[in-house]
Amino acid sequence: MKENTPFAYTPVNYTFPLKKIAPKATVVSVGSCFAVDVIGKLFGAGVYGRQNPNGILYHPYAIAEALQRIDLDYTADDFFEFNGLWHSWRHHGSFSAQTCAEIIEKTELARKNFLKALKKAEACFMTLSSAVQYWHIPSGRYVANCHKVPGNEFERRLSTAEMCSAATVAACRKIREINPDCKLIFTLSPVRHYPGELTLNAISKARLLNGIYHALEKFDNAAYFPAYEIQLDELRDYRYFADDMLHPAESARKIILDRLLAACFEPGVRNLYQETEEKRRAAAHIQLHPEGK
Repeated sequence: MKENTPFAYTPVNYTFPLKKIAPKATVVSVGSCFAVDVIGKLFGAGVYGRQNPNGILYHPYAIAEALQRIDLDYTADDFFEFNGLWHSWRHHGSFSAQTCAEIIEKTELARKNFLKALKKAEACFMTLSSAVQYWHIPSGRYVANCHKVPGNEFERRLSTAEMCSAATVAACRKIREINPDCKLIFTLSPVRHYPGELTLNAISKARLLNGIYHALEKFDNAAYFPAYEIQLDELRDYRYFADDMLHPAESARKIILDRLLAACFEPGVRNLYQETEEKRRAAAHIQLHPEGK
């Protein structure tokens, strides 16, 4: 990337339209693994908050369903047994457990902790990732995770733009029902899904982005952060992708996090993150000659 030419890269200019988030604010996040990679680093730096009460979720319908159940207890009827483990169609596989009692305990703990944080959160980050859903034929429902159940039990469906919009709005409405003052900050995951069908990936992302902007028209105190555009337009070189050429590389995630911190948070949050990173690197340092001064 030649910095001395006007064609070095396409800069994504962005100004956060809301009041910046303070260092002591509570923050929550829901959505894809990209949200975990980026927003999760803030929690590791000391920012208080919770993320993904149902684990990593990709589709706005799955996110909306998880949030609509956030103030309702889970019971044994919400789970099923397969291959010696108990699972939930609403949850990521990280919640699966050997007994029904164990999975109820895990899901209830995550639900209650997230609900407690959401009630006082200054901001909720929502990262949408895919408009493709999986319909479980025997149970007649959409699922958030297939849990390695045989593929012939599922039908893959590309959601309409209207469904993506309705699900995104439903998720926002539930957040505002619990916390009317919570900022809604959307991002679109830059992770490429369906690598053999990049046209499907493009249609999927377009429908999600349409849903996000539909929600922005309906809710005040809401904003979109262009993580997708920074990765795909500004950092378009493959050096900024992981070895699978689908996920952002660590260097790209760091750049996007730095931009997020600068745009959406007060300087104290960025300072806190940088101090924590310095301490982490110091703790990981191996002293070659401990006997020396």
